[in-house]
Amino acid sequence: MINYLKNLIKSNTFLKLTFFLLIVNPLMAANHPTFKQVEATGRAILLENDINTSRKRAIEDALYIAALRGGANIDGFSAISSNTVINDHSIVKATNRVIDFKILSEEQSKEFLSIKISAVVGDVSAGSNCKKRPLNITLLKGAYNVHSNVPSKLSRYTPIWYKRIYEIISNTPNVIASNQHDKTLENLKKANVNSTFNYNALTKGRPLIHAGDYSIVPMLYLAAFSGNGNFFNYNVKLDLNIYRGPGFKLVSKKSYDLPIKYQLDSKFQFIKNISTLDINDIDRKVNGYFSKNINNFLFELKCQPLEGTLAINEGKLIVDLGKKQGLRQKQIGIVKGINIENSMLNNSSVIVHTMEVFNNYSVLLPLNDNLKLANLDKMIVEFVE
Repeated sequence: MINYLKNLIKSNTFLKLTFFLLIVNPLMAANHPTFKQVEATGRAILLENDINTSRKRAIEDALYIAALRGGANIDGFSAISSNTVINDHSIVKATNRVIDFKILSEEQSKEFLSIKISAVVGDVSAGSNCKKRPLNITLLKGAYNVHSNVPSKLSRYTPIWYKRIYEIISNTPNVIASNQHDKTLENLKKANVNSTFNYNALTKGRPLIHAGDYSIVPMLYLAAFSGNGNFFNYNVKLDLNIYRGPGFKLVSKKSYDLPIKYQLDSKFQFIKNISTLDINDIDRKVNGYFSKNINNFLFELKCQPLEGTLAINEGKLIVDLGKKQGLRQKQIGIVKGINIENSMLNNSSVIVHTMEVFNNYSVLLPLNDNLKLANLDKMIVEFVE
């Protein structure tokens, strides 16, 4: 073993592997869903009378180095004979790719052309990195419905459970709730088009809903259903319909069903009475069931990407999201679907970052200073955590 290590140290393979481990290991980012900004310098031989080819090769070299700094995997194999390495192959593969970049500087010497770039690397296909951010939720008027065959004792609790839905959402951490239980979704949609459609919108005003904010319409149903033949079975069904932004785009709908074995099916009233579940136990069960599922639902909502629409205002790039929606200074956003001529990247994504963050809007800057802002007008930007 000692002889083997001595031979390995003497080989170029050991030196190459040591070099790559020293450079890449601190920057390992495999399977990490965040993006990072790195700088890299690429070099190419200066070709006489062909500066464009040299520049292209230098940029390609810089892009490769930047991708490696975002994370890399090292694989390889060795052929060994008599404790001596006689053949060795190493493969270094970047685990992330360059999303966007800009050129910082360019230098020429007698033989080489060097180009320094600033690049953002990451994996756009990686899953969301759920972090705490505020959820602005407007609670709109829903409804509850009780079937005629439901016992009166259960029926009387239905409006209590319906009211509790609003309380649970309002008391959830990181949720800023506006209780507008007297306003319907339909009237708000009409009022957004023309306030004359809604008298209440004129006299009482309407809730101000920004991009990135959400609206929830809860629905509650209580009815009998066929279950165990020895019991009268009832089902409490909760529907949560959630909409995003002032346009009330439906983004999610969740349904939760809680079956209740209420009492034995018997011809004897005494048996019915002693077998009937205590209404306080049912109430606690329903309350716990609602709390668990509503909190899980809101957590899923926080994990959804934060998206906004870009606009040009007085020569600045504006997005309709701000502090109240969870944006921070220098937060990175990705704009997809941009066609960039003569781009060195095999994708159509552009990186922007927040320069000024206000309550309900932010000013952005693209990473590439040469990009025309007009090309980003009305595009959708997705911010990464």
